[in-house]
Amino acid sequence: QVNEVQLDTGKKRYIGTLHLTAHQLIFSHPEEELWIAYPILHTVERQSQMADGLFPLRIRCHHFLFVTLSFRTEQEAIDVYESMQKLTCIASVEQLHAFFYQPTPPRDIMEGWSRYDPKREYARMGVGVSSDEWRFTSVNENYELCATYPHCLVVPSKISDAVLSYAAKFRSKGRIPTLSYLHKPTMTTITRSSQPMIGLRQSRSIQDEKLVEAIFNSGRNEDERMVMHQRNLIVDARPTANAMANVAMGAGSESTENYRSCRKLYLGIDNIHVMRDSLNRISLLDGVSVIVRTVHHDQAHVLVHCSDGWDRTAQLTALASLCLDPYYRTIEGFSVLVEKEWCSFGHKFSDRCGHLTHERDFQVAPGAQASAAEATISSIQSRLHQQSSHVRETSPVFHQFLDCCYQLWTQAPWRFEFNERFLIALHYNAYACQFGTFLCNTDRERRSTVQGRSHSVWPHLDQRRDEFSNVIYDAARDRDTDQGVIVPDT
Repeated sequence: QVNEVQLDTGKKRYIGTLHLTAHQLIFSHPEEELWIAYPILHTVERQSQMADGLFPLRIRCHHFLFVTLSFRTEQEAIDVYESMQKLTCIASVEQLHAFFYQPTPPRDIMEGWSRYDPKREYARMGVGVSSDEWRFTSVNENYELCATYPHCLVVPSKISDAVLSYAAKFRSKGRIPTLSYLHKPTMTTITRSSQPMIGLRQSRSIQDEKLVEAIFNSGRNEDERMVMHQRNLIVDARPTANAMANVAMGAGSESTENYRSCRKLYLGIDNIHVMRDSLNRISLLDGVSVIVRTVHHDQAHVLVHCSDGWDRTAQLTALASLCLDPYYRTIEGFSVLVEKEWCSFGHKFSDRCGHLTHERDFQVAPGAQASAAEATISSIQSRLHQQSSHVRETSPVFHQFLDCCYQLWTQAPWRFEFNERFLIALHYNAYACQFGTFLCNTDRERRSTVQGRSHSVWPHLDQRRDEFSNVIYDAARDRDTDQGVIVPDT
């Protein structure tokens, strides 16, 4: 506890008490109380003494909160800075707040973890109900086919598990083409995968080609298939040059000479390294528009992939599903969509959000004298950051998805049950680590490490439903407008 600390929010200043707890920084004042979870810190900079004699710490957060805490003495500033660094820079996911948090009032720790049930959700789309051309497979039940995929997959009924096993060897990380969304009005689909391992030798896989062919032939009779072959689409989210560069590393993109039942389109969406410097949403929403028009208007199938299929692919499949299906524009449906397309299909939340401090940066500004401890820590950090691949893994991929959702919301707000505060709350919780929903990088890690030991975020958000509900939402009108489909206005 530190007394007589000055908080500057940019609009007002307060003199109050600072508490550093195990998981949060708390500033208290009769008129203002500020809580900041350590994982949401982006940078903390200890600056030189100000003209008023105070010693400031400049704090920037992932959710765009910018504040300055100023102390009476340099030693207080140094002590708080070093304490925050120690409490923030942890080595294990099990040290995060989610493993210690207990909600008030108490609730069952498993509540919310079954929000997304793959068999229930795919049956809602029509798998096994309106269509018998798709089946559930347990080939990945123990994550042996693909460690980063869900344990339950939906694939064409005519494709055996043996064929899937061979096809997995031809896809990066074993991420085979599998069903993401079945559009009931047209019985056309969005499937997702990683890039094929073609390489300089132009390798091919008959099993993978058969799998893609079965996907593109689903829901059609023989006469219709010949017509649809000209409309089915493989969407490679990457710039063409990036896809070609991957050939030298043994990967690449599909050749339409081997995948004949479709055409191919490169979207030119940059990777996570470029995305760190830009939140450009234009290419992404353009791509979503192409997918929506292909599935709904052209009544054709779309296979989406990027390199590994867990960043740009998740953005495209989730946004296209949001546009095509009114259910995903409800509060419940959106939570199912996030669980399905992001959590279960292995978006690397831990790496992308930097949960284990790799993106958080503690700095001493020029002119602010570093203590011996700070100098030592800074030196060690510098070496670790140079060696760590995790630093290069952070990127606001999920943030960009939520921003695109908001752009769609502004286009037709009456078609969404939730408001922008719901999206802001999701963004905050992706970083704050108070709940287990967005911890770890894969479904496998989450099921083994987090479930049963931390709470899901969804019951917490359900309790705030009144706050997140959109008062102008019109469910009936949404369903009846353009068959419930939104085409992004780009």
